Amino acid sequence: RAVYEPLLSEPYVLDIDNTVKPLYGHQEGAELGYNPQKPGRPSHNYHTYFIGSLRVVLGVEVMPGKKSAGKHSLPGLWRMIDALPAACRPRMIRGDVSYGNENSMLQAEERDQPYLFKLRQTTKVRRQIVCLERDAEAWCDAGDG
Repeated sequence: RAVYEPLLSEPYVLDIDNTVKPLYGHQEGAELGYNPQKPGRPSHNYHTYFIGSLRVVLGVEVMPGKKSAGKHSLPGLWRMIDALPAACRPRMIRGDVSYGNENSMLQAEERDQPYLFKLRQTTKVRRQIVCLERDAEAWCDAGDG
């Protein structure tokens, strides 16, 4: 932490991501889980927190193969963010669809932490988007039409 903490005084985006690491042989914590590259092969999941523009890793949690969803890494993420001084917290947290769930967003809002998560386009979400698209008066031109 002493190495990267001086970088955190500048505004930055904290990216969170999950990587599946297929395993060979018998390794601790290896489980059959979501593994798109090698189905049926045991794996670990690396949940990584890093400064987006610098690609500096702030933390990694290694979890068994069945714990690929973003919800499994949230306790570690919030511990890390809560331990940072207010001036060193990220300007925004950015994550993929596995982090775009109600619990993740609620916890970020409780901490007054801005976030940007991809959202699963369920039937209700699609319906809401269509309703928003129809209401042209609610939109304003942002310079690209």
